[in-house]
Amino acid sequence: MTVVRYIPTDPFAPRLTDAPGERYVLAIDIGGTGMRVAVVDRGGWSLARARIPTQPQWGLIDATARLEALMREVMFEVGEVEIGAIGISTAGPVDPTTGIYRHPPNLPGWHGLSMIPALAASFGLPVVLGHDATLAALAETRFGTHRGARDLVYLTLSTGIGAGIVAGGRPVTGSTGGAGEAGHLIVQPGGPSCGAGCRGCLEGVASGSAIARAASEAPAGGLETSLTADADAAAVFAAAEVGDAVAREIVGAAIEGIATGLAGLLALLDPEAIVVGGGLVAGLDSWWDALLDRTREIALPRYGDGVPVERTTLGDDASLLGASLIAFEAVGG
Repeated sequence: MTVVRYIPTDPFAPRLTDAPGERYVLAIDIGGTGMRVAVVDRGGWSLARARIPTQPQWGLIDATARLEALMREVMFEVGEVEIGAIGISTAGPVDPTTGIYRHPPNLPGWHGLSMIPALAASFGLPVVLGHDATLAALAETRFGTHRGARDLVYLTLSTGIGAGIVAGGRPVTGSTGGAGEAGHLIVQPGGPSCGAGCRGCLEGVASGSAIARAASEAPAGGLETSLTADADAAAVFAAAEVGDAVAREIVGAAIEGIATGLAGLLALLDPEAIVVGGGLVAGLDSWWDALLDRTREIALPRYGDGVPVERTTLGDDASLLGASLIAFEAVGG
């Protein structure tokens, strides 16, 4: 693991104040691929951060132990600063009160388990947790281009797909914390299944996992392609960029699925904006205008002049910043 100090130099870097605050929290982001830890101040400044692979197949107990070690490495790097709480942003579904996972498709084997008790006992700090997309949506309303927005959706396109919803200025979590599972909206009835077994859902059609699966099946189809059976989503986008017909077909199917999902979210929630983030956004760069055009074609007529869909300006930090916000809230910040 490598711990790096990080001081934003971009004048538009996310922050609420012009100088670091007097108190800090540990912000954690847990995804299907990687786990990140950062020491963050009230203004969104990150003093140090580090990342390790999640390796969810090794189990939650192993992940918790490796995460604890990473947290201590980051805390050692920043020295004597006051840490008030630990905020965790995680892929779900997960109960935000207990931290108990509920059949998380991208964290296999973690169902029914929580790392909150172990982390609280190990560090002696309050530990709060939320769904990664929900916290990213909250961060967008505090640090992003829609600062102050009261109705906003954050759609994360990554290993899996999820959404965070802010309505009336408050995060929408649902009765059990399961709100925002936009990845399981059916966009292609009878289509490919996601890891949770939903056929034809957005995650099964257009997530990083879905794109990689489609690529793995391509060589067996007998069509001429540069894709190999172990190609990931980034490789598919790269092949599509240089004209690989099979890769372009896979990307086109993903765009159709994402556009259908976006149109549905617009119709259901009428947000000020849908902000899109996650690891797939960079790959979609060359197709972004095509995605917006297709979304507009599918969406309600009131969006004929254009859809309020845009890429995040917070990058991968959105969920980390959201984790810091709930951590400060836990200590009255």
